Amino acid sequence: MDDVLLSDEFLVIPGLSEEAIIGAATMQKWRIKLDFEHDVAIVDPKVAKMQLI
Repeated sequence: MDDVLLSDEFLVIPGLSEEAIIGAATMQKWRIKLDFEHDVAIVDPKVAKMQLI
């Protein structure tokens, strides 16, 4: 599976039980779906393409 680089803002809080916690707004923005059976996050490739402004 290819790695996907996404850009977003987040807070770093020491001592959490997980390395990163992604909220619903970020998941909706990047159209991220969780596949619990295979323990992976799936990002819609159309959203992850480079966008030139």
